[in-house]
Amino acid sequence: MVAIGSEAQGIFAFGQQARGVFAFGQIATGVVAFGQLSTGVVAVGQLARGGIAVGQGALGLVAVGQVAVGVGWAAGMGVGGTAGPLAVYGLFGRVRRRQLADGMRWIRIRLRRSLGQARGMVQDAVPLWPMTDRRPWTRRRAAGTVFRALGVAAISVIWWITAGQAMIQAATGES
Repeated sequence: MVAIGSEAQGIFAFGQQARGVFAFGQIATGVVAFGQLSTGVVAVGQLARGGIAVGQGALGLVAVGQVAVGVGWAAGMGVGGTAGPLAVYGLFGRVRRRQLADGMRWIRIRLRRSLGQARGMVQDAVPLWPMTDRRPWTRRRAAGTVFRALGVAAISVIWWITAGQAMIQAATGES
């Protein structure tokens, strides 16, 4: 249950190379890991890698840190699929609260239309999306989207090589 030592393994593990559900140490690996080099679903440390990574150097699906690389979202300084606050370059732009609210509104409208519940609408109404797209789809815009998708794919590969495989090995207990 509680393990303390240089290579501690347990539900609560404290040590230099701690492995457990909750791991605290220099090299911590677990579901929730706190340490200088931490790997886990939630990792907090100087060099954090995992699903949600918080630290000076953070690499994760969601990353927050001084130098952050996030597949889906990043905050701090770095690069991510989408950007949060501070100096992050978001390949697909910055996510703002207003955009999320508008997205939910768009989903509600589409659901109402599909169920035939929108005010004054009939089932065969013109779909909403072509009318809200202010810019026509061009080759330049399509090429930009392809390059952004390739950038997110490259970040995903880097995440898988450096963090994803280590998380799977830790979860399955393989060396």
